[in-house]
Amino acid sequence: MELPQIDPSTLEREIRAGTASVVLDVRSEEDFAAWHLDTGSVPLRQRHWQQIVDDPAGVAGWQVAGQPIRVICARGISSEKVVRALIDHGIDATSVRGGMIGWSRLLSHDEVPDVPGVHVEQFRREARGCLSYVVSADGEALVVDPAPDVELYLDFARSKGLTITHVLDTHVHADHLSGLRQLHAATGAATHVSRAAIDRGFVLDGVEALVDGDRIAVGSADVRVISLPGHTSDNIGVMVSGRALIAGDSLFTDSVARPDLEVGDAGAAGAAGQLYRTVHERILSLDPATRLLPCHYPGGRVDGPIAPTLREVSETVGLLGLSEAQFVEQSITAMPPRPANYLEIIAVNLGSETSGDVAGLEIGANNCAVASE
Repeated sequence: MELPQIDPSTLEREIRAGTASVVLDVRSEEDFAAWHLDTGSVPLRQRHWQQIVDDPAGVAGWQVAGQPIRVICARGISSEKVVRALIDHGIDATSVRGGMIGWSRLLSHDEVPDVPGVHVEQFRREARGCLSYVVSADGEALVVDPAPDVELYLDFARSKGLTITHVLDTHVHADHLSGLRQLHAATGAATHVSRAAIDRGFVLDGVEALVDGDRIAVGSADVRVISLPGHTSDNIGVMVSGRALIAGDSLFTDSVARPDLEVGDAGAAGAAGQLYRTVHERILSLDPATRLLPCHYPGGRVDGPIAPTLREVSETVGLLGLSEAQFVEQSITAMPPRPANYLEIIAVNLGSETSGDVAGLEIGANNCAVASE
């Protein structure tokens, strides 16, 4: 018997509409506590898959109004075992194809307002709090920090009559896989990282290195590179029309980037000091009306783009009012656990040899920010 399945996008639509009956997460309690679906008004339950297979009757009372239980695991494997056991017991259930990994790759997008002479579209991986951007003018487009599933960027470009001419990663990501290589292969676009990323060992045939002040030709738009080291040595930003800063991992709407993922504990204090200077001398020195376009946020469903002004961010992020010494101390003491598999993710994004389940590296929260106050 072929087991009933739904795509993560279908589950997401049900959750947004409040029409799903109940979602059952069959991962371990530990994995569930660290990272799980935001189901809004839809009931969310957790029980390990083996317990359900051993005793499917134990969840019979969770079914609502005769609707199927939506079962999710990490990758869509254990959930199939659970669905088979439940169906055999007369309980209607459906497996979520691809599990949490599949759900975490969903993208939503909105236009960023008030950036003259250019169109900026913000793409959100709401499950992981990752943000990426398409900057376009005169039929040409630049994609910044693409997520690993690149088809939505291609669909968006086709729908708008755009040619993707440039692809850029702001830095070597440690919390999520980059779609830069896939988008480069799909489009043949000029592909960019910073010179410092090359120095870190980034490898890709034909990649073009950028340094502070370089211009990226996207139609007639004014798109320039600004060096923003601290989170990593290679982090850069993209200034668009002098009115919006795609800031990579530097300043966020609620906090700042953590300083240890490249340099470890030994180098974290030095990197935090560099980040302090970057934020104050290179970002907050800009026009306060400049829109901050971060590349991470805490995650979750939002209505519209995340694009506050620097004035708004300076008033809400408490770390920005500290001295450099205080900033460094707080950055070190308030770091959450490092992202799961971060060393392996860095290696993949650098272009090292990989094998096995690369997609499976993206498990858990991104944890690239210092804990906010």
